[in-house]
Amino acid sequence: MPKRHPSLVALSREHHHGLLLAFRIKHGLPKTRRPHDSPQEQAVDTVHFFKSGLAPHFAAEADILFPAIRAMQPQASALLDRLMHEHAAMREFVHQIDQQSPDGPQLTELLRSFGTLLERHIRCEERDLFPVYEAHVSEAEATRIERAIFQVIGDGLA
Repeated sequence: MPKRHPSLVALSREHHHGLLLAFRIKHGLPKTRRPHDSPQEQAVDTVHFFKSGLAPHFAAEADILFPAIRAMQPQASALLDRLMHEHAAMREFVHQIDQQSPDGPQLTELLRSFGTLLERHIRCEERDLFPVYEAHVSEAEATRIERAIFQVIGDGLA
């Protein structure tokens, strides 16, 4: 990932962790050194990651970052609307994953679909949205945004 404006570093750090999760669940790879995680283990990991990391991350974006970008650069509204729609879709995927029975036939496909969407979403934010922010944000506004994001997510996932 390119060097980010300091006010976006915590979000980018969480994006890195999100990409790792997406890669693992798309390829059936384990979180640990075991040879393979079952879909059930991946589902538990995904739901936990969403509740502990992605839900606050989405809130920071939706409540702080996206409105600021929309105000600075109204032409980004379509992109921001798409990203908000993807947040909702990922929440729905996680809800479905959480509700699946452990041997549910759709669990593997739900996990892969979630992983694919998560990866695409993160790459869009990093490649398309963050450069818009970095090109238009004033230092005073960036400081305000960074502080507000920190209040929601801290330094990002460690």
